[in-house]
Amino acid sequence: MSRDVYQHFRPSERVFIDKVIDWLEKVSDTYSIVVTDFLNPRQCFILETLMTSINNDELQVLTSASIVETEYVKLILAPSYYKLEILDFDLACLQIDFSSKFVTLKHSQILGTLLGETGLDRSKIGDISVHQSFAQVCVSKKLVTVFTESITKIARSGVKMKEISPNDFVRLPEQATNQVVLMSSLRIDKAIASVFDKSRSLSQDLIKSGKVKVNYAEVMQNDFEVRTGDLISIRGLGRVKIGQNLGLTKKDKVRIEVQIISSQK
Repeated sequence: MSRDVYQHFRPSERVFIDKVIDWLEKVSDTYSIVVTDFLNPRQCFILETLMTSINNDELQVLTSASIVETEYVKLILAPSYYKLEILDFDLACLQIDFSSKFVTLKHSQILGTLLGETGLDRSKIGDISVHQSFAQVCVSKKLVTVFTESITKIARSGVKMKEISPNDFVRLPEQATNQVVLMSSLRIDKAIASVFDKSRSLSQDLIKSGKVKVNYAEVMQNDFEVRTGDLISIRGLGRVKIGQNLGLTKKDKVRIEVQIISSQK
């Protein structure tokens, strides 16, 4: 596959692009299947784009979203003749029960504990859905005992963890509102300030403290420029998807369509 595909993505995404190319070549050359770790929507988009570019009818991609609807998914890359075996996804769901009378657990606390106590990479863990008295998380099936046997406490709260059917996974609904925002430029600090009506200095503090991600990757540069289709996540504020550029106003402000996304509990 030609490395010309790089020009369509950011330099920071090249490592993942190379990984996808290796996966596709492995399936094509050896007629074996590749089961990915959990991929975020941006990574899925890159993979689908590369699949389209090679236009190879002998390959297919199957998603774990057919089992449980989540944001992070596992994919199976396989020859066209492969028949799906659900167990091949290596997917399981866990429920974490805790006493809501004494504690309220946050997504970041749960993720931090799951990674910190096991030393695993983020890609081994999928969606985390936090409810009033329990949380649910998607993980690799082969790692179920690693989590259930090593984690009994999260944020000083005792927890009980058990495997549940993917059919019982309850994803929090999201609410999205669309609006047009005026920005002086497409710099990430100015975009955050404009969308959430915050000061630019506060935006820069959020970036500096590692609380801002673009397309699920941490951004530390204030002058990082966002593009149409980018998803910006700001811890404590929410998420916003950058839409169409509607051009300049008479005062040279950029008119940008945005979609502000928040989870409903």
